[in-house]
Amino acid sequence: MSSPDTRAVLDAVDAHFDTFVDELQQLCRIRSRRQEPEQMAAAAEFIAGSVRRWGGTADIVPWSDSHPYVLGEIAGGQRSLLHFNHYDVEVEPAGDDADWISPPYAAEIHDGKLYARGVADDKGALMSRIHAAAAWRLAGLTPPVTSRYLIEGKQWLHSPGLGSFVEAHADRLTSDGTLWENSWIDADGRPLLKLSEKGVLYLRLSVRTLPRDLTSQNTILLASATTRLAAALAALQRPDGTVLVPGFADGARPVTDAERDLLAEVAFDGDFLRSRAGVTGFLGGLDDRQAAVAIRTVPTLTVAGFEGGDMRDDVTLGIPSLARAKVEIRLIAGQDPVRVLDAVRKHLADSGFSDVDIEVMATSRPNLTDHRDPFVTLVADAARRVYGTEPVVEPYTQWIGNQGVVAGRPIVGVGVSRADSGVDGPNEQIRLDDYRDGIRHVIEVMAAMGGTA
Repeated sequence: MSSPDTRAVLDAVDAHFDTFVDELQQLCRIRSRRQEPEQMAAAAEFIAGSVRRWGGTADIVPWSDSHPYVLGEIAGGQRSLLHFNHYDVEVEPAGDDADWISPPYAAEIHDGKLYARGVADDKGALMSRIHAAAAWRLAGLTPPVTSRYLIEGKQWLHSPGLGSFVEAHADRLTSDGTLWENSWIDADGRPLLKLSEKGVLYLRLSVRTLPRDLTSQNTILLASATTRLAAALAALQRPDGTVLVPGFADGARPVTDAERDLLAEVAFDGDFLRSRAGVTGFLGGLDDRQAAVAIRTVPTLTVAGFEGGDMRDDVTLGIPSLARAKVEIRLIAGQDPVRVLDAVRKHLADSGFSDVDIEVMATSRPNLTDHRDPFVTLVADAARRVYGTEPVVEPYTQWIGNQGVVAGRPIVGVGVSRADSGVDGPNEQIRLDDYRDGIRHVIEVMAAMGGTA
């Protein structure tokens, strides 16, 4: 049972909920797209102002390879809780603005839902963490934990400046647990607690065989860059996606039986994915349960793009001199991106493709929190009190991200959206009732960490 003090804080959420929603709407009306620096700066200023408005301190910190970071703190008890969020939007292709029921940055409420680009990923979760700390003060109480906020505005998806930023400000980011940016409630009304992120190794491969394109009458005599690069890519994987690089999965953490049991509880809509992809089955003949595990626990290699030669809408007679391809490698817990890169280099050289140039475009380390960690139990217990149902613990996820930068402490993803919130697409939205419950969940986590529940 919640203590009387906790109930007073939950009452404060209800009493001030309209104010909280209004503040979230204001943030959602700022068009914080990575390609618009002034809007990104305005979003950082707004978030820092919110932390200060609710009794905390906040600094806006410019940093290389990034839009400004917000470092904030709302003081409370001796133990600390770190909130890791981002304020940029359009993480994935966003679709057509004309398909929205209201403009994407109008942040309008329709039928109990707040519609806005970025509200589900990640502004709703971000503001719920600030409002949770605010509710303690509105109830006339000191928060039982000190809330620390690491809020980034990514300039590029892989956050190349994050590692150096965290290292430089490590003294302000210590914590006894971390609530990572986002998660959601599944179709059965169960909150998902996400415990991992995949890492990424993003490469650009290029081959030059000639100083310039030459006439194709010489094809029997001269090497085509496109042909050579296509052969190099074929040496990396089979058509079914099987990776052929020796040592590619070295170090990958084996999935335990207990983790497989947890993954069996995670919803996976195979029919939706097959319909969206226009296919009747998955590679390897995987059924939905096998697919739900594989998508989270198998490291993958994707040829994300290929270019070379003259692609004008005309008959052209040339041997391509230069070809390039982008390759995305998703890593699971235990894999080291440097080791995987070395394995790819060696395999290409051993296969006769030492002339292929490899440029590292992005890298991040995978991370995983043990589902048996006491902090995970604490967050799950708090979810039971708020949602009145058994939460789903997701030990592995298919997402890539930057958890690895703040590794070394338990990290749990919780959020305020739903599986059907339309993240990054037309009509992205969250339910106001879910926003209220998300604030309550963080309050219960704070109370449990401080020993008041």
